[in-house]
Amino acid sequence: MTAIHVVGDLDANFAWDGERLYQARDFAPGTRVPIELRGAAAAVTSEGPSSWRIVRDPLGINKLFWASTPDGVTLASRPKRLVDEGYAFDVIRAIPRGSVIDLSEGSSESRVHEITPLAKEAAQRSVSVLAAAIRSVLERYLTALAEAHRGADFFVCLSGGLDSSGIAALARDRLPRLTAVSFDLEREGGESDDRCVARQLARDLEVPLMSVTSSAESLLEKLDVVLAEGVDWRDFNVHAGLVNAAIAEAIADSGSTDGQKIVLTGDLANEFLADYREERYRGETYYRLPDLPRQVLRDALVRGLDTSHREVGIFAAWGTVAVQPYAAAVDLYLSLPENLLLSSDAKQRLGRAVFGDLVPDYIYGRGKVRAQVGSSEGDLGVLGLCVDNDVDGRYLRDRFAYIHDVDAAALNRFIRAGTYRSEVPDLPQVEVS
Repeated sequence: MTAIHVVGDLDANFAWDGERLYQARDFAPGTRVPIELRGAAAAVTSEGPSSWRIVRDPLGINKLFWASTPDGVTLASRPKRLVDEGYAFDVIRAIPRGSVIDLSEGSSESRVHEITPLAKEAAQRSVSVLAAAIRSVLERYLTALAEAHRGADFFVCLSGGLDSSGIAALARDRLPRLTAVSFDLEREGGESDDRCVARQLARDLEVPLMSVTSSAESLLEKLDVVLAEGVDWRDFNVHAGLVNAAIAEAIADSGSTDGQKIVLTGDLANEFLADYREERYRGETYYRLPDLPRQVLRDALVRGLDTSHREVGIFAAWGTVAVQPYAAAVDLYLSLPENLLLSSDAKQRLGRAVFGDLVPDYIYGRGKVRAQVGSSEGDLGVLGLCVDNDVDGRYLRDRFAYIHDVDAAALNRFIRAGTYRSEVPDLPQVEVS
């Protein structure tokens, strides 16, 4: 008999079919294949002792890894869990993103289905039409989230940037018991510009603000958790993961009710709009980007979400769950015309079209904000803190390798071109459609 075993919990599912959130029963073997699924999903479900369905969302937001056993497959949401079970890191693979795998022991009907590829139809709709559709999707998604999680406490991360501000503005009237959360580092010069803007926005939106201010020591002590739960050693994702770890810890320790704690973030919009830039610190360049045309760069960044667990994984480590609402509207974002992507104010133009007066002018007028930096005015926050404490790219790589009991050279085979080493489990009589 083929055995399929899951080690530990999987990440929470917040998958969307365009009208409603998927429920666990929607992933059961024998049900309709969820080919239109968008948002975060990773599921391993059974029907009786020998029929299984494995699902992973098309962006690869939720992670799912596996290793073969003599009589089947063991799966987990983190490679570290498989390593702790005795599997060598080099034999661990990811379930390919966008896959629905139906397995039935001894049957020739087992299949691998592909979730519908993300649409790109820029020539068919104007920016104003796409913006209105994005707004509609986000509003309906947040409403469905509230209905599906009655009794939960909701939080929204405020970095002071446009992406998180837009989510906060839409969530205010749709999610009960909403609290904004702002991260900052302890510093001699007082609060960062980001914290000041977050406070002002929370006041304008009439949402209570939780201020999370972390010391260098308390932030760096979370590093091993961030490496294991974030499933990445690259500095950008680790730095962002450290910020989220501080926020997650504060939310977990907060005096709110014992109900589920759901955290909304503005993540993904930067990938969808290719809105990233390099940073300079002490004469070195960090967060270096490939020299590619904007649309090609955007596609590479979106593909790289397969290996980004800087939000979902980190929040889960502290018993909270992260939701990235922009994932529900990914097709619309990827349908934006090239001339918008090439403009220097693409995010501001699109933001005004999507959010309008819900977001104050002082947010639209801000420069580029990055959560792990701490300010749009040159204070390099977590980046500088890590570099000054010799927690550089080589250290992160070596530490990740140590935690996973593997030689650092082997990591080149685990993440390549922004994606994990992925395969479909080699089980008996599995056909690919």
